[in-house]
Amino acid sequence: MFIHKGYDSGVSAGEMKRARETAYRLKDKGMPIDEIAEMIEIGISTIQEWLAEREELLIK
Repeated sequence: MFIHKGYDSGVSAGEMKRARETAYRLKDKGMPIDEIAEMIEIGISTIQEWLAEREELLIK
């Protein structure tokens, strides 16, 4: 079962930050989003959100 959003599922803010950073590194290495989600046990939609937010920050 994947965690969606994390906070309402009992995951600490620190764990979510680490998961987000791991997702960024894995994506930078070319890993597909579905595999990242499976590996860090976070929903695909959350991973996509994180990557989109990151992209927006890089554009600014």
